[in-house]
Amino acid sequence: MTAKKKVNNFSELYEATVSGDSLLSGFIKGHLVVEFLLVKIVEIGQPKLLDLADGLNHNRLIQLVYGLGHINDGQRDTLLLINQMRNKFAHQLTFTPTIQEIEQVLLKASNSFSDFTDGISQGLDEIKGKKSINDCDEWVFPELFVQISYDLHSVYTDLGGHMEDF
Repeated sequence: MTAKKKVNNFSELYEATVSGDSLLSGFIKGHLVVEFLLVKIVEIGQPKLLDLADGLNHNRLIQLVYGLGHINDGQRDTLLLINQMRNKFAHQLTFTPTIQEIEQVLLKASNSFSDFTDGISQGLDEIKGKKSINDCDEWVFPELFVQISYDLHSVYTDLGGHMEDF
């Protein structure tokens, strides 16, 4: 489990507020892309459930798409693990995932999602021997989400969605 970092003074709070954090923004954007695609899957697969899907939290949206049979057990579990990490980002001001937490997500994703452009395997290679995500290239999380989005987009198109337009 990741130890919470304390904010010890106003200067640290200020720095956390104004500093650009590519890790955080890449992860949150990726999470939003996943959510967008999950809603699109419901919209194309079960249009009458769109209002329900729009009102669900991310965890329940994942469970809905899984219950409709559009993602498998491994994909559901990977997305739930990602959502747990997103919740830590959202509720812990100074959260930074450990290499072990990142490796867990990447390994789960590598067993559940296609790795069309080797982004997941390259992410696993990138974190090897690193002590902190801050020692890694910034593309690790965005590339993970790209790989996941390929599979979710494929589900969408298999259900009759247009390849390019939503």
